Amino acid sequence: MKRDRVSSFAFVALLMLSAFPAFAAEDPNAIVAKADAIRAPKGSYEFEATVTSFDGETKKSENGYKVYVKDLDHSLVEFRTPASEKGKSLLMVSEDLWIYLPNVKKPVRIPLQQRLVGDVSNGDMARANFANDYTATLSGADKLNGVDVDVLELVANSPNKTYNKIRYWVSKSDGRPVQAEFFTVSGQSLKTVNFEDFRSEAGGVRPMRLVFHDTVNKNKKSILEFKSITKKTLEDNMFTKDYMKTLE
Repeated sequence: MKRDRVSSFAFVALLMLSAFPAFAAEDPNAIVAKADAIRAPKGSYEFEATVTSFDGETKKSENGYKVYVKDLDHSLVEFRTPASEKGKSLLMVSEDLWIYLPNVKKPVRIPLQQRLVGDVSNGDMARANFANDYTATLSGADKLNGVDVDVLELVANSPNKTYNKIRYWVSKSDGRPVQAEFFTVSGQSLKTVNFEDFRSEAGGVRPMRLVFHDTVNKNKKSILEFKSITKKTLEDNMFTKDYMKTLE
């Protein structure tokens, strides 16, 4: 009788566990938010970055930028090098993006999807906000480059985002982003990016090198390297179209 009672309790416990599987899995949108917090700090900050583009082993270009970010949805990208690019700037406010060209003398509206240089899009430089821009679902688990990862499918919550869909690999152990693959509206793979060189910057351990691989032309790649990330108070007037003219 006692053995039957113990067996009954065990059976009931098993049923309860199987009835509530969601408690065992982390919310996929929370996983993306945690990875976002590793990729970039909250609040206001600035950084310097270079983008080096290659075709095979041949370096095709190297461009330098100074970027100012406030509250993840305001950013100003100042073009620094080469000399032919100086005076240009990008301004992002929410989902709106403008470029200032010295020969035009006024900001022009452009899409986040447009390429900045090489395989790096305007949105790759100006916006690091997957959690707010996409809705995530957990599609499975895998091992990538020796790391146990969650595999997530991210779908844009509006047509104005940098990419329509992203497949995202995030480390199970520490929430670090490992790799992302970006897709067009038609479902074609555009490129992948690997998050590398994690170092302590601006109050967290962050990926300081992003390596973009062109999916269509596999010889092409671009490397986005952050020289430093510094938290800094930034004035609201920096994120206006009038301020862009002062950088010329």
